[in-house]
Amino acid sequence: MSAPASTSFSFEPVFLVLAAAAAYGYVRLARSVEKPSRGRATVFGLGLALIAFSLNSPLETIAVHYLLLVHLLQNVMIADWAPPLLVLGLTPAIRDAVAARGGATLAFLTRPLVALPFWLFVWYGVHLPPLYDYALRHPWLLNLEHGLLILAGLVFWWPVFSREPQRVSTAARLAYLGAAYVGSAFLSLALIFSTRAFYGFYEAAPRLWGLSATKDQNLGGILMNAEQMIVFFAALSYFLLRLLSEEEDAQRALESR
Repeated sequence: MSAPASTSFSFEPVFLVLAAAAAYGYVRLARSVEKPSRGRATVFGLGLALIAFSLNSPLETIAVHYLLLVHLLQNVMIADWAPPLLVLGLTPAIRDAVAARGGATLAFLTRPLVALPFWLFVWYGVHLPPLYDYALRHPWLLNLEHGLLILAGLVFWWPVFSREPQRVSTAARLAYLGAAYVGSAFLSLALIFSTRAFYGFYEAAPRLWGLSATKDQNLGGILMNAEQMIVFFAALSYFLLRLLSEEEDAQRALESR
């Protein structure tokens, strides 16, 4: 069976349905709990759009028929970009309402000592060559992998933007983000410096843009490494400035006594 044209659209209706359901739930909570600002609503909508577009567009066609580079781009869009936007799009009151509905399960999963290992386990697990190759040949498993990446991303970023300082201090958030960045970097480094293709599926796939399977993999690793550097640098910079501000406030409070 020949591969479809790289510019043709592929659709994963399950993620369109999930995005629509999330948008509906957001509107319901905005009406019943707390109205978000236009900025928050826009950020939440952008997170949903990243998920829906990445899995329902020519990106999906190229990812599942041609290039690992584009598949890795999809993965970072749904795992590293969309989840923090979705969490940031929730007002504090909406987050509390979601946490209340999630109950003990959500509270357990979003503990930093649980969320970080879970995120790393999913991140490395879905990229294991045997599983990755098998999923590319079985759409139901590929959808499950994508769903796990989204879930792991949401679980990971939830405590980062939690408003309860007694639960996760600013210093602890910095340590959490630093450990996540270092812990996740080995995958992209392995892809960057590899001299052979890890994934048999892409070795046998039609080539695009003159990229060999190995060069495709190297560029995918560079993309993954670069985007994680940007995302984590931005988050670390924010919380470092916040920590410095908190220390200044504490020092002023001591001096005023």
